[in-house]
Amino acid sequence: MDYAELVCRSNFSFLRGASHPEELVATAARLGLGALALTDADGLYGVVKAHLAAKEHGVRLILGAELTLEDGPPVVVYAADGTGYSNLCALVSQSRMTHPKGEAGLPWRAVADRSAGLLALLPAPAPFEQVVSLAEAFPERFHVGICRTLSAGDAEREARAERLALELGVPLVAHNDVHTHHRRRQALQDVLVSIRHGTSVDRAGTRLLPNAERTLKSPRDMARLFADRPEALARAAELASRCHASLDDLHYRFPEEGLPEGRTADAHLRELTYEGLRFRYPEGVPPAVVKQIEHELKLIAALDFAGYFLALWDIVRFARARGILCQGRGSAANSAVCYALQITAIDPVRMGLLFERFLSMERKEPPDIDVDFEHERREEVLQYVYEKHGRRHAGMVCEVICYRGRLALRETGKALGLSLDQVDRLSKVSASNGFDVTPDVLREAGLSAEDGRVQKTLALAMELEGFPRHLSIHVGGFVMTREPLTELVPVENAAMPGRTVIQWEKDDINAVGLLKVDLLALGMLTALSKCFALIREHHGRELSLATVPAEDPKVYDMLCEADTVGVFQIESRAQMNMLPRLRPRTFYDLVVEIALIRPGPIVGNMVHPFLRRRNGQEQVEYPSEAVKEILGKTLGVPLFQEQAMKLAMVAAGFTAGEADGLRRVLSHKRAESMLLQYRGRFVEGCVSRGYTRKQAEEWFDNFRGFAHYGFPESHSASFALIAYASSWLKCHYPAAFTAALLNSQPMGFYAPHTLVADAQRHGVEVRPVDVRHSSWDCTLEEGGAALRLGLRMVKGLGESAGRRVATARREGFRDVGDLARWSRAPRHELTRLALAGALSSLCGSRRQALWELQALGPLDSDDLFFGMAMDGTAVELPAMDVLERVCADYDTVGLSLEKHPLELLRPVLKQQGAVTAEGLKKVAHGRRVAVGGMLICRQRPPTAKGICFISLEDETGIANLVVPPDVYERCRKDIHGALFLVGEGVLERSGKVTNVKSSRVASLHGQRGTLPER
Repeated sequence: MDYAELVCRSNFSFLRGASHPEELVATAARLGLGALALTDADGLYGVVKAHLAAKEHGVRLILGAELTLEDGPPVVVYAADGTGYSNLCALVSQSRMTHPKGEAGLPWRAVADRSAGLLALLPAPAPFEQVVSLAEAFPERFHVGICRTLSAGDAEREARAERLALELGVPLVAHNDVHTHHRRRQALQDVLVSIRHGTSVDRAGTRLLPNAERTLKSPRDMARLFADRPEALARAAELASRCHASLDDLHYRFPEEGLPEGRTADAHLRELTYEGLRFRYPEGVPPAVVKQIEHELKLIAALDFAGYFLALWDIVRFARARGILCQGRGSAANSAVCYALQITAIDPVRMGLLFERFLSMERKEPPDIDVDFEHERREEVLQYVYEKHGRRHAGMVCEVICYRGRLALRETGKALGLSLDQVDRLSKVSASNGFDVTPDVLREAGLSAEDGRVQKTLALAMELEGFPRHLSIHVGGFVMTREPLTELVPVENAAMPGRTVIQWEKDDINAVGLLKVDLLALGMLTALSKCFALIREHHGRELSLATVPAEDPKVYDMLCEADTVGVFQIESRAQMNMLPRLRPRTFYDLVVEIALIRPGPIVGNMVHPFLRRRNGQEQVEYPSEAVKEILGKTLGVPLFQEQAMKLAMVAAGFTAGEADGLRRVLSHKRAESMLLQYRGRFVEGCVSRGYTRKQAEEWFDNFRGFAHYGFPESHSASFALIAYASSWLKCHYPAAFTAALLNSQPMGFYAPHTLVADAQRHGVEVRPVDVRHSSWDCTLEEGGAALRLGLRMVKGLGESAGRRVATARREGFRDVGDLARWSRAPRHELTRLALAGALSSLCGSRRQALWELQALGPLDSDDLFFGMAMDGTAVELPAMDVLERVCADYDTVGLSLEKHPLELLRPVLKQQGAVTAEGLKKVAHGRRVAVGGMLICRQRPPTAKGICFISLEDETGIANLVVPPDVYERCRKDIHGALFLVGEGVLERSGKVTNVKSSRVASLHGQRGTLPER
């Protein structure tokens, strides 16, 4: 017989259902169900995943949800048609948006008002008076459900349901209240219930389901279960047959507010584009650009995407009008229209970028435009979008936070009754071994390998891995619609005030054809904006990203020396090692540099061939002129996704759509396996066009590297522009650049103490925090030559109090009492200033400042004696010694201008025969050497085959250690537990790149408690 399951929770009912939507659909297909309704609580979170799985398995999916009522029992509603789907989304949106994140609820009247196109099912019996009005709002469309769980109370519940159905005059419908796709998942369902209630399975009691019957069952099993009520099963199939709504029928249109009267979106876009071209090319627009623009505009019109480009143009225009630095990147940089609209800053025609990487008629997918904004001001842009389009027409894309690794283990272990100590031990060993933990590893961790709860925890945590935990906000994805967004996809409040999010994540909206814009935050843009402002104020020079002088030889000289601390994208250890080997002399060299140090080129064996050819150690040969045109810029090595696409088209005969399909596979998280389907097509295509099989296979192996994250050329070029601008500022205005970086924290690769030490090595005078001279931000003095640390550097000093102190200094306070009275800063925050030495110009030493602070009367705002000295006793206190001052500096400011900690440790290091970072330059290649320093960077990338890279800073600079896997395992405790390390090994030098290949790494003993600890 035909049967449709109408009440089914997935794991997107968050800690209630214990199966993925895809598992439920696949099982429904295997069991032969006629249809399946996904009815998660107050949400359509998993419906896109279920929809895609249903199409794959040939299952009819019914769109529905269980709604929480504020004045009645929960009711399940189903979308019969497009109107019903719109009303379903609107009801879920109203339920969620009128409550804080994680809560939901509607009055029955709201459901009644939006009942058109919906069918309703009361899954469990309830008092007549609670549901009669709701039932009347669904004439011929209301049902009462019965469920047999083979547990106590079944008969009584069924009798109540039958009486209610008779009283209401509505049919009884059978369902199974599904929580799992298979009985074996019941153990995990019990764990989920325990996690939700913050208890253990042993103590959850009646909150657990009594058995494993609430699982998907076949029509035959349901027929046996309801042998005495076949009509209830038939009505389930009948109800399902009335539901025809599908996500395939969604019709999305981009908003078109603000169009000039009588002008279409396409016409307005054309007008703005050519206006922008006149700005970009004041000497005249090149014919090649006009040709490309016309090609793009034609395609944009055919795909009806003009509104999308206009919306981005409007957002960028708003940001620029507010003085917010922004720049588009990603595949959008392949578009000449985006360049003309000033959304992006890279000329794609001049660089020969491939537009089909961005937009293609064959795939007809929405374009993907990423725009970076200053990270401290992006919220202004987001709120502008909300205000312009309204909460019912705009929402951010969600990100589903899932249970992973340690968290899955910890939550499962606690639910199964393991002690916190056992949970901690188990999560630590699993961090290195995953869930496949051997008995020996368990015993080493002090756990019993025979303990059934430990084994059960590992097994269930593996099942919990990847389960949704809660919704977060996507880093910048925004969806805007012409029709109400709340009728297209449910919208709910985020935890962050002022933010609302849709219930679908990035992959979901791509699957159903919704367009999003990515409004992202980039810390370096904040720093650049602040640096430009400092240069304008102190040097009288107006600069912007567009006017930073191009191709400055002095800048490239600096980059060839790997002098890039603080510079965007090329400040990492790996980039610093690459710069002296690549020796960039042009902007495109920077584009290549940024792209090379990525997992993709490393795994794809592209780095060393490129360097050999770059340095003339290997001859570059091209099998054809067509291939030379594609790979000539990168010396025959395919470094970019666009090159892979062009090569597939030219050498293997792929169409533009097929090539883009290859590109999308390269970007997929399962690229390694998905790429295999293209191998034969690519290799045979190349061979049929006269290329050797060996060459074709070599190219394809290069492509496999992109599966480990490779860059599109347009993305690398966009980043290179910011990298060059930050390099130029560091080279010519180091004081302003460092101040801007400090004022933009947290951001970047290095801590403030490393940034300041680097500035000092470049001749910048850095002055300490001082309440008589410091503003809240770091500032410039002496005509821009000296850097004054700002009050923001003092840990424990809030911004509000810090700004009041900065304001009070302009009044000219004379002593600590004046400072307290005029700033009204709390005593504990004034104490932090004293410990930081920021009161020294008022009252001498730090201890004297602390004494005078303690002598002040109450610092309560309404106290009569506020800030008055209560004790005038003069006491001569001993000053702190240099070690105490350095420790206090690091504790309060995070750095010391008096001495680097390694200067104090140098006698100990000399005893161990360690040289300085600067001294390494004088050590011959292949000699054994020891070097010590403060740990500032530790990396162990997946592509490094277990090698750990460590950077140590001392008073002279930065030294780099390369730690082989066996040494890393032997010295792991010190590497991860100590702040000061000594590395011993063999010095390796390649050109100007110097590393110590370490055979031993140890903590610097004998200094514990005397210098800053982690």
